[in-house]
Amino acid sequence: MRKTTTGLSFDSRDLMRAQCSHCTRVSVARELKVAGLQELIDEFYIKPDSLAIRYGMKYEAALENELVQNLGDLVQAPQSQTLEATYELMRQGIPVIYQGVLKGGSGQLEFSGRPDFLLRGDYRFEMNEQGLTAIQVGAWQGGYTAWDAKLSASPKPDYQIQVGLYADVLRTLNLEAPCEHGLILGNREIAAFSADALIAQMLVKRSAYELSVAAIVAQDPKTLSDLGELVCEASTYCEMCEYPALCRHMRLQTNHLQLVAGITKAQIDALRHLGITTVRQLAELDEPTEKHSVEVIRKLALQARLQQIFFDTGVRSQVVADPELLSGLPEANPGDLFFDLEGFTFFGEPGGLEYLWGWVDAKGEYSHHWADDRAGEERAFENFMEAVLVNRKRYPQSRIYHYAHYEKTALKKLAARTGKYEYELMQLIENGVFVDLYKLVDKALVISEERYSIKNLENFYEFDRSSDVKEAMGSMEFYDQYLTTLAEDADAAEKLKRQVIAYNRDDCASTLALYKWLLDLT
Repeated sequence: MRKTTTGLSFDSRDLMRAQCSHCTRVSVARELKVAGLQELIDEFYIKPDSLAIRYGMKYEAALENELVQNLGDLVQAPQSQTLEATYELMRQGIPVIYQGVLKGGSGQLEFSGRPDFLLRGDYRFEMNEQGLTAIQVGAWQGGYTAWDAKLSASPKPDYQIQVGLYADVLRTLNLEAPCEHGLILGNREIAAFSADALIAQMLVKRSAYELSVAAIVAQDPKTLSDLGELVCEASTYCEMCEYPALCRHMRLQTNHLQLVAGITKAQIDALRHLGITTVRQLAELDEPTEKHSVEVIRKLALQARLQQIFFDTGVRSQVVADPELLSGLPEANPGDLFFDLEGFTFFGEPGGLEYLWGWVDAKGEYSHHWADDRAGEERAFENFMEAVLVNRKRYPQSRIYHYAHYEKTALKKLAARTGKYEYELMQLIENGVFVDLYKLVDKALVISEERYSIKNLENFYEFDRSSDVKEAMGSMEFYDQYLTTLAEDADAAEKLKRQVIAYNRDDCASTLALYKWLLDLT
């Protein structure tokens, strides 16, 4: 959101995160110069940056390079990032314009955006052995279509809405070709849509956004208190936001119900109808009303109580909420394995890459397999499955423990992709060999933590990590650095590799420690 000489102007990111009223409120209030807001924003500003953003930019740059290599001077970028410079290339009839600028649209607010590609109406994108190119398919009748590059393998609605914004501007400026617009997806498929369909679904979201902006402007806020809660309601868009740290600060400042682990927006709304707006108030709730799920609210109240005690005293605690469920944890077996997979979502082929397969046995001895490509991934999968089947023959009652569903999902995906061990894996799953400790913890325990990640649980069984890598996304960051470094400095790459392996070893050992702690609680 930007204030211009003619009013407020928005971009595609503003519309994408319009589901979060907090994001809209902050961006509009910033341009209205609400007293004290800019200082608060400056204190907590974080430039959006993630592997998803970086790899999305890399993909876009790769496509631009392919087009230039394949089409030469038929592909150009405007000399300046302005509508005028972009329009000049259109006037010249350049077939493919990248990094152009579009402004305007049919809405009450001016839209400003930069489509990845503008394609002349007599050209069509296609993929060949040399990558992305465009071919001429008839006589040019004037106009262009808009295209965006997205790393996703599917044309998500938000992406279509973004292209709809561009199509709407082209139509408003009488620069639209009577052809389909669309997306160039991460699996290198081209998804094309009619302008009417794209614009129609965009209009629904844009209209709601413009109404919310108009309401904020009409309110004419002067101070921070006029803005109400500065807390995000839709975490889906936090990775593209500059203010997640501000949200975190305000949640803590206001003792917000969002701090309660596992709570949903619907539950927060229901509690507010009861006059409960803070963690402390929920913690003090004696008995829920008959209008709401008694057991659900009772467990949320217990969760809030434990967290509030921790906030007040620093003392962590846990409660066994379902002793019967916890008592169903399988007994220890000398053949038990504690398994953790590391995957890299941004591998250059659909489906990502499961690059590190690690497990410890009941004695804590660590084993692992590393993969840098599809062939290595398949070998790692085969070696793991063979090790499991041999282990099961020796210890028929053994289990494979993991935390959350990722490992089992990845195994099923690889069995289907490779056509190997499909029957054996199905038998292992149906016989209950894989045990997801997260499901057990989530249902059987209540702990004084905001999250139920294995890292949070380590506070209760005092597990000390040796790795410099602290989170799963951190391991992907390290693996990304490893890939970048591998061709330039083998020794530096090996050091990064050892750090990721150490992280995986910690995860496996922590899963074993968690299992032993849960046994002690039964």
